[in-house]
Amino acid sequence: MTGHESVMPINSVIGINAAQAKAEPKTLIDYLSFTWAPTELIQMKELAKQGALLKAIPRFDTKVKALQAAISEPPVEGLRYLWKRPVGFAPLARFDKVTERLCNKAKRLGVSPAPTVEYDKATERLSLQGVPKSPAPVVTLSMTEMMERALHSGYKARADIRKELKAVCADLLKFSEFEVVEGAKYWEAYNDLIDCYGVQFLDALCCNEIELWLEELNTRIGVPIPEPRFTMRPRRSGLHGYANSADLLCDGLPCGLIGWGAANHGCMVSFSGVGCAALDMPALHSVISHIPSVRITRVDLALDDYSGEHINYQGAIAGAEAGAFHPQRGRAPSWMKIESGEFVIAEVCKGIAKRFGMVPTKGCSFYVGSRINGKCARVYEKGKQMQSAEYPHWVRAEGELHNKDREIPLDVLINPDPYFAGMYPQFSKWLDAVKQSDVTPVRVTTFKNKFKTSRDNAVFNMSRMAGRLVNWLANIEGLAPEKIVNQLTAHLEPLDIPARLRMPLPPEILSGEHHLIST
Repeated sequence: MTGHESVMPINSVIGINAAQAKAEPKTLIDYLSFTWAPTELIQMKELAKQGALLKAIPRFDTKVKALQAAISEPPVEGLRYLWKRPVGFAPLARFDKVTERLCNKAKRLGVSPAPTVEYDKATERLSLQGVPKSPAPVVTLSMTEMMERALHSGYKARADIRKELKAVCADLLKFSEFEVVEGAKYWEAYNDLIDCYGVQFLDALCCNEIELWLEELNTRIGVPIPEPRFTMRPRRSGLHGYANSADLLCDGLPCGLIGWGAANHGCMVSFSGVGCAALDMPALHSVISHIPSVRITRVDLALDDYSGEHINYQGAIAGAEAGAFHPQRGRAPSWMKIESGEFVIAEVCKGIAKRFGMVPTKGCSFYVGSRINGKCARVYEKGKQMQSAEYPHWVRAEGELHNKDREIPLDVLINPDPYFAGMYPQFSKWLDAVKQSDVTPVRVTTFKNKFKTSRDNAVFNMSRMAGRLVNWLANIEGLAPEKIVNQLTAHLEPLDIPARLRMPLPPEILSGEHHLIST
């Protein structure tokens, strides 16, 4: 958590200075995740740290009538949003349970004189005898349902509704009365607070904060809001401890995950490699830099060597043996090697059993470190992994960085090179060597290489599946190429393309600055 003594800024670890060059970075971001919490949840967290339990919520009123006007359906319990206690209305059970818990906690701690629970007919709720009576709560179940309905229906469209809802939630925290119980555990106090204020209401607040963030991101990258580039598709289950989740889509294709929930302190967004390739990192940096309490929880930084001259598998092993992946102090990291390929017949002689050789035709990988410790490295032969005919010696060095015992600044989004170099001494050497290359910009080149490899593999597979048929139509039946293409594609729409070629395009290609296919 921010401000903890064990947390150290990563800037001091990797030695970033202000004189770093602002040229086009050679390092690309291949994975990104970050979290944040609405201001109201941050306040609840601070209260829970002090062991505060909710004692009473006073009566409140709304000065802006936008929320009341947006609620057209009659309330469930026959009440109105601007509520007045009806005659004979029963008390809310959940607030009585809070009072009982406070009383039981006081008894266990031996508070003298020990409070006793009695039913007060004047306020129609349980009260603590010997303790000043608190005002009767007015946040009813019907009010919570109406606020949630307003959140889902007009939270984004009506700025005045959004402002009023935030104000109502802030006023509830400001004017509520709390009982600080010594020895109360953080999670016990926090769960009690969000349960009393309404978990569903706070979850809806988190969800709409994410929707507003997506709207701002689409606006910053210049995409019209009626057809946003980034959208979300709800999932049936939760994610990473969040009660609700959704798939993050870019141009209708999955590119990440989203989770939200008050029980897990707010919102989480993660971009996969596909999503990072389509992101405008300066725009994302501009959007999230204004979000309170935002923090990057994981970022993967990758450096590509298309020729394999500077970065290679054997060089990574040699560097590890020389201590180029060791920290300055502490234990040496763990390591792992993986090879994948095919069995190839080494020699076949009559009367002799076949002997197969294990050839790593699909590439080798070398891993250093562990995710548990918050930092690890991967070096793998990406050209062989993707079966690239144009770049068979393509090697990638990748560093995975988590926010365990460190803060990852937002500057990594627009200036990733120094953070990559600061992870391991070997990474710094490789980055200096690759910087001498003339390949720029790296992100566009990498995307085009991936796309071309996928396209070439698709053509190769098609030639094996339908090549003989096309050959028959052309040479035996004598059909023209146009007729052959028409017969094979007449049932398809123009956008019916192979799934492997459905990739969200980087903004540099969408803007026309670079072309996807070189002619």
